[in-house]
Amino acid sequence: MPPPAKLPADVRHRSPDVIVGPVEVEGVIRAKTPMPQPTATPSRPDRSHVPPKHTLNHNTKLGLACLAKLKPIFSKHAHKAKDQAVKTTAQQLHLPIHEPEHVQRMLRTRDVKLASLTTPNHEWVAIVDDMAKFMYPSLNLEGHDLATTDNVEAIVSTTRLQWQVQPQYQNPMDHKTGHERLGDQDHAKHAFDRKLQVAEKMLRLPLTTPPPPTHDMEESGSDSDDGGGRGSSSQQSTSKSSAPKALVPKTLTTRKKLKTLAKYTSEEAKTEKYANKVEMLAKWSKLQTSRGHETLEELAHRRALQTCRRRNHRKEVATAFPVCNELSPRSLYFEECTAANILPEPLLSRITPDRRLELSHFGLGDAKAIVLSKSLALMPDIHALNLTDNRLTHAGIATVVQQLSGRLELHSLNLSVNEIGEAGCASMADFIFSAPNLTHLDLSQTKLLDTFESLANEIAIHPHLLSVNLTNNEIGDVGGQLLGATLAAATCTIQDLNLSWNQICHAGATAIGHALQTNRSVQHLNLSMNRFGDDGGHQVAAALLVNTTLRTVDMTRNNLMGSTAVSLSYAIEHNPKAALYNLVLVDNPLGCTGTKALLRSVARGSRCSVRLSFYGGEDTNNAAVASVFDSSFPAAQSPYELHLHTSPYEYVIACQLVAAAVAQRCELFDVTFEPAAEGDYHEHHVRKNATTTKPANINVQQLEYCDQAHGLVEKGSTKQFDLRHRGILRISARYVPWRIQTTDDVTPDGLRNVIKIIKDRISTREMCAMLEVATTDLFLHLRDVELFVKGLLGTIDVVDIMARTLHCIVDGTQTLPFLLRHLSFSDQNRLMSSHGVQVLQFNPVNPTGKWTLDLSDRIHRKLAVWFSMINRDEATESMRRLAFRGNTSQRGTFANFRNEKLNGKAFELTDRFFDGLPNKGVLEFDYVSTRRPEDVDAGVPTSVLGEVQVNALLQTIGAELWSDYVPQHKRYDLKRQVVLLQHALSGQYIMAEHVRMLMQYFPKNIDNLRLKAVLAAHRSILDMENFEGVYEKLLPADRKAMFTALGYMNTLNPLNVDMEYDLPMADPDHRVLVMTLVEMVSNDPLDLIKLDDQSIKEGLSIYSMYSPSSIPTTGRLGFRYITRANKTPRELVESRQSTFSAFLFAGRLCGMKVQKEIDDDKGRAA
Repeated sequence: MPPPAKLPADVRHRSPDVIVGPVEVEGVIRAKTPMPQPTATPSRPDRSHVPPKHTLNHNTKLGLACLAKLKPIFSKHAHKAKDQAVKTTAQQLHLPIHEPEHVQRMLRTRDVKLASLTTPNHEWVAIVDDMAKFMYPSLNLEGHDLATTDNVEAIVSTTRLQWQVQPQYQNPMDHKTGHERLGDQDHAKHAFDRKLQVAEKMLRLPLTTPPPPTHDMEESGSDSDDGGGRGSSSQQSTSKSSAPKALVPKTLTTRKKLKTLAKYTSEEAKTEKYANKVEMLAKWSKLQTSRGHETLEELAHRRALQTCRRRNHRKEVATAFPVCNELSPRSLYFEECTAANILPEPLLSRITPDRRLELSHFGLGDAKAIVLSKSLALMPDIHALNLTDNRLTHAGIATVVQQLSGRLELHSLNLSVNEIGEAGCASMADFIFSAPNLTHLDLSQTKLLDTFESLANEIAIHPHLLSVNLTNNEIGDVGGQLLGATLAAATCTIQDLNLSWNQICHAGATAIGHALQTNRSVQHLNLSMNRFGDDGGHQVAAALLVNTTLRTVDMTRNNLMGSTAVSLSYAIEHNPKAALYNLVLVDNPLGCTGTKALLRSVARGSRCSVRLSFYGGEDTNNAAVASVFDSSFPAAQSPYELHLHTSPYEYVIACQLVAAAVAQRCELFDVTFEPAAEGDYHEHHVRKNATTTKPANINVQQLEYCDQAHGLVEKGSTKQFDLRHRGILRISARYVPWRIQTTDDVTPDGLRNVIKIIKDRISTREMCAMLEVATTDLFLHLRDVELFVKGLLGTIDVVDIMARTLHCIVDGTQTLPFLLRHLSFSDQNRLMSSHGVQVLQFNPVNPTGKWTLDLSDRIHRKLAVWFSMINRDEATESMRRLAFRGNTSQRGTFANFRNEKLNGKAFELTDRFFDGLPNKGVLEFDYVSTRRPEDVDAGVPTSVLGEVQVNALLQTIGAELWSDYVPQHKRYDLKRQVVLLQHALSGQYIMAEHVRMLMQYFPKNIDNLRLKAVLAAHRSILDMENFEGVYEKLLPADRKAMFTALGYMNTLNPLNVDMEYDLPMADPDHRVLVMTLVEMVSNDPLDLIKLDDQSIKEGLSIYSMYSPSSIPTTGRLGFRYITRANKTPRELVESRQSTFSAFLFAGRLCGMKVQKEIDDDKGRAA
């Protein structure tokens, strides 16, 4: 048998032209052109032919499946193929053939159809060219002597299993030689493949945008009515070649996008990323951002082409079906409902005179919406369409928006409470692109999730979109980052953005905050109900510090803590160009410190109105609460390490520390600045890693605070340091008591706004707590306190108002008239019983007394701060007058605190205690004011109360003369009268004899009332040299308590020191007293100091105490001082005048000495 004639290569080896893409992984390959019919003459495959790259073989899943199906067929033909192989080989090599006796019918061994495999769209046929060589290729060489190598190729060549594909036609009437007609599903897949081709072409030119005809090609494919996508390739190639190319701006954002797209189109990415259609859709969604790379001219040109094409399509439809063109929208709606077996409803009649079609809450469903959409396409001048809550899915919505595409008059679309989902985002994106005049878009509660990138991109580049509502869409961090990119786009025109009730957390809110720093269009932003916490809140605060367009921001219930409130308060106060007038922070645990910071910013005159919630209770043991920066106590968390360039909150702390130093409320020291290293070594997430190593080449700058520069300067120079540098600022602070003065940075309008914020709250408890926080660090004039009382009267009980505002009054001389004007005696009793005696008793002008403060109470903490301020002021005055009088403080530090105890344990109360004032505990101390009338530079004041005025003062406070018995119901009135006496004597001066008269109004055996009256009058007594006549009226126990509270050096008259003493020698003032008394004895040896028995037993001797070093510093010393009898006043003054300067009223005693000398001179002259 002669060898078969050779056929042309294109006939012998005709393979199907196959489009291969990512869909191949799913096992489906569609033929681009129909497969030609197999010829009758079998052909041997050409060895030189290389199979197509994507031809199916045994390495694919489909090939393996087919081979498994062919296995039984191979065994059936095995024996017959063996004989045929021997016969064929013998003919080619001219060998003798031994024919069997019984020759059966020859089986077909060329182009044998072994099996077929049917897929949804194609039929695959397995064909073997030569069955013998396919099954037994090794038999060709058995028993042959190959003298030459000419026939070796023919002997050893084997055939391969080949596949032929034939399309499955949905319409059996289609001729096999004609074009294939695809269904809807195949048409969608084919259109998607064409989009992928366009996308890959775009990625091959990363610095150029795709030409507009490419978009026309894909849109014409989607708009064609034959569904086959049979565009003219010649026309497409012509349009591609003629399209101009526009350069993409080489920005960092563009390069990042192109780099991401290139990664997803590599061969490895196709295999790894596109195993399912979801990844493919994600790829195309990313490619939609390429529209943003077009120039404005190209964008307008493409929109004009799309609008023109859709209008032409409508005209063609109207020409082809003239009957439909004659129907009105309402008639067409009824006919479509009849054809779809749907009961029609009067929907189109709900259009309003201003051309708004309101179809909300009709429950239309997809079927009725699709029917209605055809009428909407013919309905003229629809300005607004509302389809809220109509049970629509992406199918119905896609149909509706497709019919509304290109409507220039449409301004508002509401599709809320429907189900757009991921599938409908692409349709919505196309609609937004085709509706250039759309201004309001409501997609709330449509289940967008995080897969709306194409929609976000179209929103970013829309030229007229003003309001977007994406409420309740379960948008997470990924979606938040997409919205951040949308707001950061220079083409964004959104003015009102609602993102409430989503799941935007840290990363999403951070991206939005960064975008708001550069956005110049958004005016109203709603971020409520997202719970993104402080990380996102700090970024929003950083945006408010520079943003000039935002007018309202709502961050209700976002788990914002006090640190965010501190950042926000600084932002709204230090942005002079801000347009923000409403900031909503309701239902956030801002805490006391955060609420106080916001209210203080409002009180300073900020134009922004703040709405917030504060219920008064907070966990002080919580680390997040305790770490919030409080400008009232700037040294509470000292030392600080502030990362200025990574944390807006820490930048605010640095600014607040410098501001506190300028106001002389703290002292800054150990200030250094470390610049940020390359690669942002000091990023916030990096510094939390314990394994991070510090670069060795960092140059640390030494800084210091300069009063003249009112800020930080480089050490050793006057060059001011800018806090906006990138790096770490390390700084330490010490508490400095504030100066006693009214708060000068609050305004009456600001205080009225604070009152309005307080009154906006619902419960009285919340309003009282907020008032208490608002006045914590305010020191006001009486007229400003009147604003609070008048503004809140009728909303809050007057007792609650007064209790929370009394401590703000700086001018204590006006406190009593203010109390009597607003509170009756019964109201004053209620105030003492509900808030404590100390709240009503305190007066900054007359602070002497015994005090017990609960540091967990905010008002008591304010009183503690008050005493630190008063002590600083009076201690400074005492040091200035050291040459005229001695240091009468208990510990020799000029401090006026005595007998301090914290939780029952003795300690020394200094300014360092206020560096970190404890949040709880009981602080007890005695305070004695050392400011004397003679300290006034103008001399002794002449306004001393007489007896008539003192009686009038007693009537004012309601005092009555009582015997030793007082009814029980009247005793509380006596306590109130003692408290009012403290206010009545503020700024007044009386004589010692008037004090003895006052004491008669307070029984000596009831609650130490006389002792309290003496303490209240101590600062106002003018003639302290006669004070012994006052304390002689006290009971012995009260007298001892008086000396303990006030100190001997603040009460004794050196001319009258005869009494018994029992002194703890650990106190420095007692040692000074002993040394002073010993000096008196040395000046007059006839005076006597007699020790008690206990001191004698301990081996103490008064004659060994003439040097300060010999005075004991521990234990107790009991003795009695006895003055020589028959000593004249002149001798008494002359012997003790050297000791006058050790006592508080030394000025009075020196005046007495001068007056005595003047009188003696006059006597001698006479």
